[in-house]
Amino acid sequence: MQEIVLEFIETLRSKKYATNSISSHQQDLKKFFKWFDVKEENLDNKKLVYLLRKLKQSDIEEYVILLGKKYKPRTLARHISSLKLFFSHLELRGIITTSPAHRLRFPEIMPEAPEILSTEEVIALLESPSIDHYLGLRDRAMMELLYSSGLKVKELLGLDLEDIFLDLEFLKIRSKKERMVPITSKAIEFLRVYINQGRTNRLLNSEDPCLFPGRNGTRMSRVGFWSMIKKHAIRAGITNNINPRILRHSFAVHLLQNGVDLSDIMSLFGYVSLDATLQYSHINRPDFFNIYHKLHPRGQKFSEKKK
Repeated sequence: MQEIVLEFIETLRSKKYATNSISSHQQDLKKFFKWFDVKEENLDNKKLVYLLRKLKQSDIEEYVILLGKKYKPRTLARHISSLKLFFSHLELRGIITTSPAHRLRFPEIMPEAPEILSTEEVIALLESPSIDHYLGLRDRAMMELLYSSGLKVKELLGLDLEDIFLDLEFLKIRSKKERMVPITSKAIEFLRVYINQGRTNRLLNSEDPCLFPGRNGTRMSRVGFWSMIKKHAIRAGITNNINPRILRHSFAVHLLQNGVDLSDIMSLFGYVSLDATLQYSHINRPDFFNIYHKLHPRGQKFSEKKK
């Protein structure tokens, strides 16, 4: 690989790009060089720079048209992103005067409908673990909480004991935008049992604040959680594709189907809006707590609860 490409890759690493993302950009550039008929391993850096400086916008557009005949919009968009990043890097370094990829337009990408489970499938999955054993009790509490509050797996695994406020029926998500998220009565029920009976004795270090330790007594990993979900899906007789995000998607769709407003789903998920305080607005709505418990498939009517 030529010096100019290696420097670009190192720039991506310094900007904390994900390893998979860097690898994809690198492969995209290899395909571009192949189309450009440049065998970079047999070309000195000066010759490569000379050829890159000769590239015109029309050349890049011709290449993108060719890609569009082979790839779906999402893959095409990644190739365009790779070209834009690479040529912008060359422009910033003063290697070329103007990037020939500046005017490239990304294809329109229609969002794919997320895979979800039916309410019946979710209940079967949640009830799959045997709560007679610590691991089953932990798994039940984890899945109930994930479906209860629409958490990301990273957020779930990052929870500490101090982030759970069972009496207030809320949990705290610590991220760039800290937020409070409600918990269903069913999730609270299993969390109480798990915290009182199953958590402490399984910690490798009794002072560890993590809410959900794995088999080794330290914070559970994403791989461990993924394996757990697949195991219980098989036990529940779920045959369609299953992944850790499926409960988050199911949470959102089920609430929307039952009448929860989209803006409230956005707030629960902590999505960024133009008004940074909008994510907290649902907590101040007098009817939100009632609506959440009334319409969540694992919740219960607020009025019934207070009787």
